[in-house]
Amino acid sequence: MEGSQAPLLERQNSSQTSSDASEDLERGLDSGAGHDFRHLIDSQPEAVIKFLEKKGMKQLGVFSVPDTAVLPLLRGTGMLTLGSQQRNIDFEPEWRRKMQIFLDPAHASKKAKGWTGKIEVEAHVVTIRNAAAADDAGLLNPLLKRWQDEACSQMVFGLPAVQSVINFKWDRWARKLLLLEFAFYMVWLLAFQVFMLLFQDEDLSMTLSQLVETKRGIITVASEALALLGMTPFSYIEICTVLEYGPKRWLSIWNLMDLATYFLQIAIDVLHLSRLNVRSEILSILVASQCLLLWLKIQYFARVFQPTKNAFVDTLRSVVADVKWFLLFLVLTMWGFAGAFYILFREDQQQFQEFSTIWHAWLTMFNFMVSGFEFGIFYDCHNPEAAICLVVLYMFVVAVIFLNLLVGIMTDSWSKVKDNEGLRFLCSKAEVIDEIETVVPWWVKSRNPEWYPAYIHVLKVNPESADEVEMDSMWSRIGGNREESILDDKTVC
Repeated sequence: MEGSQAPLLERQNSSQTSSDASEDLERGLDSGAGHDFRHLIDSQPEAVIKFLEKKGMKQLGVFSVPDTAVLPLLRGTGMLTLGSQQRNIDFEPEWRRKMQIFLDPAHASKKAKGWTGKIEVEAHVVTIRNAAAADDAGLLNPLLKRWQDEACSQMVFGLPAVQSVINFKWDRWARKLLLLEFAFYMVWLLAFQVFMLLFQDEDLSMTLSQLVETKRGIITVASEALALLGMTPFSYIEICTVLEYGPKRWLSIWNLMDLATYFLQIAIDVLHLSRLNVRSEILSILVASQCLLLWLKIQYFARVFQPTKNAFVDTLRSVVADVKWFLLFLVLTMWGFAGAFYILFREDQQQFQEFSTIWHAWLTMFNFMVSGFEFGIFYDCHNPEAAICLVVLYMFVVAVIFLNLLVGIMTDSWSKVKDNEGLRFLCSKAEVIDEIETVVPWWVKSRNPEWYPAYIHVLKVNPESADEVEMDSMWSRIGGNREESILDDKTVC
């Protein structure tokens, strides 16, 4: 009997301890002591996400404002944020001061094209103190690391408390710093483009001293040096990111692309300025690769400004992750057919270069798959019957079955990506914010205390007071059953 009661008592004690910890945490949140995010992790590490979901936000109250004053400010994110050192504030005067220019009657009458009405807005506060603090003292950095460790879902970035912190940091300082970073990147990109265009027709027999004696050579070397200088801040950012996250968390498609651009830029400068193997094709290949990668990296900046249209690389990464094993099976199938054609054409390899080597045969299979083929090749070979049967089988298996399956899988994958584009957008913002925050010097942070307030306050429109059109009501019968839609009436043509 005593042995059976021990586990029960142990579970009760554990449950009581957890309940006590939860009550202590609640008292800490209410009293204003020990209620930052780090304390939340240390107190109840297994319930952090649940706490953010259930108790991360608290409504302070509601008030009414002209819709033309608040709706233009809410366009895009759907919320307004402000920082404060106090959790409980006189919220209505604070928010009215923030919207003062839009509340001014002269401004409202000037901007309004139609009519102006009243709309009810809700004032909320993020209950966690110092949620917007820098680095791992705040909320974003620990959540990003946990997400990168695959210990939580991407949906965590859609929680109201987390979304509020992201929007506050983005609106307050991160967007401006990212635009500054983008300006430096454009210097790097455009300088390299000038170098590439001038390098195209450069006299490779000239030494460096001879090259800089010409006006064209001076511009070439200057643009090359400017490109290297423009790359320097990004190298510093990459080093800081690796030190902060470690190699495992750092490893991603964007960071690998960045690393490739750094090595390519250095290698191009060394080979070109030293005139080492400048006549070889190696330098041309490096310049071509760098040109492609630099233009592709623009998607890194675009993905946090307009998620539905510009997140090409993120979308491609998600789609490829879903179809990678199918693509591997497709490649292996093409390799099997390539081997079969290579053997069938062993007596005709001099006449048909398409099957002269196994690699040429595989490239021919790829060409057949995407652009079709000519039957003349198979009629003129030594074994036309077997070759024609084999190519018909190949086209049916690969071009008809495999390609249509691939299109279907990619379409389904793209639909799933599109469904989660809002979460992906917030996650991308959080990553960019944390990366910028990692490299901002401490003295810049100390001179801008308004970047890191104790509490984040949020203003949102009350959904019930919004003057929105509901599609079901718009299509319902007038004077009839409001729940019945004219789309269900089979007699309507």
